[in-house]
Amino acid sequence: MTLGNSLIRFLNKPLTYGLLKKLIFLRYRQRGRKIEKVDYHEQFGAWEYRIDGTSFLSSGPGWVYDREYLFTQLKQLSGFSYVPKNGDTVVDIGAGVGEETIIFSSLVGTTGKVFAVEAHPQTFKALNYLKEVNNLENVVLSNIALSDKTGSVTIEDTDNSLANSILDVSSEKFFTVPAETFDDFVERNAIDSVDFLKMNVEGAEQLIIKGMTKSLYKVKHLAISCHDFRYRQGESEFFKTKKLVMDFLTNHGFRVTMQQSAVSMVDDYVYGINPAIAGK
Repeated sequence: MTLGNSLIRFLNKPLTYGLLKKLIFLRYRQRGRKIEKVDYHEQFGAWEYRIDGTSFLSSGPGWVYDREYLFTQLKQLSGFSYVPKNGDTVVDIGAGVGEETIIFSSLVGTTGKVFAVEAHPQTFKALNYLKEVNNLENVVLSNIALSDKTGSVTIEDTDNSLANSILDVSSEKFFTVPAETFDDFVERNAIDSVDFLKMNVEGAEQLIIKGMTKSLYKVKHLAISCHDFRYRQGESEFFKTKKLVMDFLTNHGFRVTMQQSAVSMVDDYVYGINPAIAGK
């Protein structure tokens, strides 16, 4: 761990937020960035960095948080196989606080559309703030859980909202949210075609794929973050999903690829392309 990261960890607590904000602000200035604001939003547990007229949100503080950094991260993870382009329709399932949503929005432009789905109520507040403060008119938000059937699901409510999982409740704290299938979601939003589908839902990918059989043929490219690495770290079999996802996609005519980086979280991403409609 670098000295800078150690300092962030040490100062990342309510009593020293003020000092941490000033240090982050100065660090951006030293890098020549036009930074206007560094703030921590306690109501939805996210950090805001307003740089070059755009606000970015993060679940934690950092020194290099901007569009360039987020775009690089996207290309290395969900966008490794396909990067959305102008005019595309993107479905972002498990949007979190919008780290990828805001990049998707800029990539698809005014003629494209981003449908961002986030189940956790507090995290969704951050996502909604991101949309409003940046006036992301091409982004449509949904505070629901996608699953294998319409109804409701139970989700963990731990301090790390980005790692909370559906059904695999290991905490006494949990909440219930409305749920629907991907098929119903596509129909409700009148989505004719999905150029790129990104999914990062902490194990619930095994449920979502069961509810997308009717509309999967509309998806050209996808990236699904499987979570076998959590299983390998000693957590329950709920997170062992990679083979299920790969088999499902292959059986539905998708060409499937993965990375070989030797980093577990990265290599558990499954990328698919539908050759019937993607033109490749």
